[in-house]
Amino acid sequence: MLSAHSLHFIMELAGRLVYLDSPPTMALKRAEGDVVRPDRVRAIVKVSSFGLTSELGIIGIGDDQYITNPFNQQWEKLASGVGWYFDPALLFDPQVGIEAILTESEWSFGVEEEIEEQLHHRLHGLMPGERIAPLTSGVIGAGQVEVDILVGQQDSYVHRVHIVELESDPENPTRWLIEFSGFDTIEEIQPPPIP
Repeated sequence: MLSAHSLHFIMELAGRLVYLDSPPTMALKRAEGDVVRPDRVRAIVKVSSFGLTSELGIIGIGDDQYITNPFNQQWEKLASGVGWYFDPALLFDPQVGIEAILTESEWSFGVEEEIEEQLHHRLHGLMPGERIAPLTSGVIGAGQVEVDILVGQQDSYVHRVHIVELESDPENPTRWLIEFSGFDTIEEIQPPPIP
């Protein structure tokens, strides 16, 4: 993962809702986009609020963050520290991202699994939610989380991460599925047009 300059990601959530704001009104459902290291990201984030589903565009370039207005779909620049912003680039931060979790946690090796004609090693581990919270911009709560990571045998890239928040709901826990592809195929992410 350290060698990948860019990648595509899809993140989907199931089970107990994960809210992005307080008081809870906006639940995260899905995000899909691209990351270009070290600090550029663009994504479409699907959220639900009061039974209605909407999509928000987000772009992050360094400290500059942009989001589409859900009412008119026009791009707006967020003021520093204003509102909530989901930053998928944190997944690849060497201090708190997947790389740090892989090297700083204890893993058991599971059965091999085939995805798109490539065999993958399955790593399985349990850790405190606080340890993995930075990956999700602080959205994952406290309590134990179960993590499965699939690493390609041929390319050594992480292709899939599955996270279960064990204490979120005993009967229907929050489940995160994050998939990575398109390594080193995204050239650049530019700022959006601001009207």
